[in-house]
Amino acid sequence: MKKSYVIVGGLMSVDGKTAPRNRRGMLLTHFMGEELSKRLHKLRAEVDAVVVGIGTVLADNPRLTVRFVEGKNPTRVIVDSEARIPLNSAVLNVEEAKTVVVTSEEASKEKLDALGKMGVEVIRCGKNKVNIKKMLESLREKGVNRLLVEGGAELRWSFFRERVVDEVLVWIAPVVWGGREAPTFVDGEGFKSLDEAIRLKLKNVEVVEEVVTLRFDVCQTKKL
Repeated sequence: MKKSYVIVGGLMSVDGKTAPRNRRGMLLTHFMGEELSKRLHKLRAEVDAVVVGIGTVLADNPRLTVRFVEGKNPTRVIVDSEARIPLNSAVLNVEEAKTVVVTSEEASKEKLDALGKMGVEVIRCGKNKVNIKKMLESLREKGVNRLLVEGGAELRWSFFRERVVDEVLVWIAPVVWGGREAPTFVDGEGFKSLDEAIRLKLKNVEVVEEVVTLRFDVCQTKKL
């Protein structure tokens, strides 16, 4: 059976935080210069879909399109178990690019009907929350095989927990934020021991605009 290719990416501080504890002043705003923006948008143009969680949409209201380089817009996939996405969200502008909202069976039918009337495609995968593996299977059936997971921390954990990640791309900004309540690159419940951890193999290191870029292949994919 054909497998999806999943890249998990994002920008974080030296101590692994993606924002301070008030969750304002996101790193992308402060450290994503022109060259890094071009590289991110080039990566978007090379995948079939960009995936984010509802938290990212509520916090940043992103467009998730390709603007800094020439290239096609990927399908925007929003993982939103309860269909909380505001109907005026920028990512729901289907004239810019196709948008898919992935929900669970708990999502409001009225909200899903409203999304459908806007031209947004809805996929229901899971009873109480989105089932990541079923979501990937549904997306493959629609020709979406190569995905970039841009955020947030809980969604990244969901992909690592299911061991469906093939590649990790991390931008490390020259700042330390600290804070127990500050979001990290990957949150969630986490693995219980080192033996369960996802093993990575470094394949590229680069410094651009004072930001260190690390690119890894995932070398352990078995489910424990």
